[in-house]
Amino acid sequence: MTKKKIIRIGLAVLAAALLAGGAVMLTKDDISQKIKEKELIPYMPAPIILAELDDAVPEVTREDIQAETEYVKPEYVTDFPDITPETPVSEEPSENVQNELRETVREMQTAYPNTVGWLYIPDTSVNYPVMQGGDNDFYLHHTYDGSWLSSGSVFLDFRCESRFMNNLNVLYGHHMNNGSMFAGVCNFKDYGYFQAHKYGWLVTADEVYRIDFFSAAVTDCDDEIYSGFENTANRIRHIYDISQIYEPTKISEQDRLVLLSTCSYEFENARTVLTGKLVRMEDGI
Repeated sequence: MTKKKIIRIGLAVLAAALLAGGAVMLTKDDISQKIKEKELIPYMPAPIILAELDDAVPEVTREDIQAETEYVKPEYVTDFPDITPETPVSEEPSENVQNELRETVREMQTAYPNTVGWLYIPDTSVNYPVMQGGDNDFYLHHTYDGSWLSSGSVFLDFRCESRFMNNLNVLYGHHMNNGSMFAGVCNFKDYGYFQAHKYGWLVTADEVYRIDFFSAAVTDCDDEIYSGFENTANRIRHIYDISQIYEPTKISEQDRLVLLSTCSYEFENARTVLTGKLVRMEDGI
């Protein structure tokens, strides 16, 4: 056997070993993630509660969903607030359901004090507690109980007020290859998908909010939206400028927005940002 052939065989064996090791690592990480998600079950909103949230938003029919090729971003409305009336909620979740949701967050906070809320987007994989640390690094690779996990947690920017009282409230989550965490946020760049998933829910210890999504944008990790959390009026034009999809929505300077940010791959350090308005349910306390 020639020396070159021996070297080629050795390299092939090494490559196979590295690939196998990578596969084992991915499997190990996926298993660890599933274990942590299973441990969350006692703190998660019950399926019957989530079903009521699913029913509490306008039903989107196939006829309502326009093909992506038909979508043209509307011209920006210069007057603030925008003049388009917001879509009314079908019906608010019952007071009992809202109480159950808030109690779920309180129980999670008792067990894990860095919990600030729970985020749920119907018909997606997004159904997670929201954490907040002393910086924006810890929860990138730590789960709700503080243990290391490659997928990390969904977390609120540490500079934001923990009750989502800023005009802009930024949430971060990894774009996981297994479709978990915020991987699904990138799907909102498809207009048909956006139309079919226009609402989400955010629960804190004191309030239940519907999220009315109106923008899906692609931007850089150093974009100005990550450096300021006040003055909705000044930010809304910039959100429009970077949006691939934008639906004019009635917004006032007192309104609070929530931005879901995750990695995407249009260019180096690209981020997909899904933005919605927080609409407080009347049964909140």
